[in-house]
Amino acid sequence: MNFSMLAFKDLLGDAVNYFANFQTATDGCRTVMLWVAIALILAFIAAKIALRCTAPKVAEGEEVKDARQSKLNKTALFVALGYAVAAIVVFTVCYFNDVSTGEESLVPITFYPLLVFLAVSIAGGIAVAFKPLKLVKIIAASVSAAALVAAIICLIVYYASGDAAEWNWVSEDQVEQAGLYVSAIILLAIIVAVAFITDRTKGFDTRAITFGGICIALSFALSYIRIIHMPMGGSITLASMLPLMLYSYMFGCKKGLVAGIIYGVLQAIQDPWLLHPAQFALDYIVAFMAIALTGCLRNVASLKGKMRTQFTLGAIIAGVLRYVSHYFSGVFAFGMFGADYAEEYGISALANPYFYSFVYQTMYVIPEMIIVIVVGVLLLSSANMRRQVLRYGEYEKTAESVATDAIAA
Repeated sequence: MNFSMLAFKDLLGDAVNYFANFQTATDGCRTVMLWVAIALILAFIAAKIALRCTAPKVAEGEEVKDARQSKLNKTALFVALGYAVAAIVVFTVCYFNDVSTGEESLVPITFYPLLVFLAVSIAGGIAVAFKPLKLVKIIAASVSAAALVAAIICLIVYYASGDAAEWNWVSEDQVEQAGLYVSAIILLAIIVAVAFITDRTKGFDTRAITFGGICIALSFALSYIRIIHMPMGGSITLASMLPLMLYSYMFGCKKGLVAGIIYGVLQAIQDPWLLHPAQFALDYIVAFMAIALTGCLRNVASLKGKMRTQFTLGAIIAGVLRYVSHYFSGVFAFGMFGADYAEEYGISALANPYFYSFVYQTMYVIPEMIIVIVVGVLLLSSANMRRQVLRYGEYEKTAESVATDAIAA
């Protein structure tokens, strides 16, 4: 097993390689999609600046609506969605190509049921969004639930067989099961409680489902563009969490929880490190449900109208809980690998699972969250972007909040 990637210089080298790596089909696809994403972002920024510079001049204190800005935003949304769909399809094809050539591997008993659940969920969401009939909703929900139950059963069989631990080079007695279960239950309870206490929005409607599907697709596509990929799961990406965070901020924590669960299943398919049921919950379900708490401060009276502050503080809360979730997984499920790293680098402290997990999670979760928050604040610094968030999001439309939000926009 190669542990060299934990070295900082090797991680930097790995990051540089992503800008020109064509060793496998997936690596080549990742490199191309990275440059395409950068080109699209630069093109959008240039277009926004050009429209601003050529906007009609108005008297001081007056405001005029530039229809070109609205058209550009809609075009950018469709382009982003098209990019996300194309990336998901191409990456999936490349992944199976790499599997067929032996470059990648998958565990069928876990991969295919989760893939079916994902496909059914997305198809059901699209069906509900475009044909919101009661019968369609019932059928979509029933089939999705059946696929999820099948996936859970297959995961239980996989874990019970002992193959999960063996696949990850550990034995079952090396996993601290009690710690995993307790930490997963406590964190899940905290996240769900905060979400339901702070979120006053109603259930899913067509708009929420449509935006949810778009944001999940965007986050999943961006998650493939890894600046740094850690050796045992986890990556620094091109702000892949931002669409999910903005969705949770716009539509509330409760809807964000559902989006986080679906995205967690996607991540389990994309980067599967599965060795225990509670570890699966911590790394793929609880951790990404925590992202929903980005919107937990949007109804705080003292922060009304301060969109960037609300988003930043909410993102920090979400990031901390995600970090803690991965941290406990690292301690109780992967802590035994710390001894190998301690021997490899002559750092005896790494043999302590608590210190090892702290170092490992800090190397990717903290930089990832910093990137997301910085990009999110830059986006929300645009008055036009804030207007779009207020226009499409779900907020309490009291006279006071409308006036405050209008001033903030």
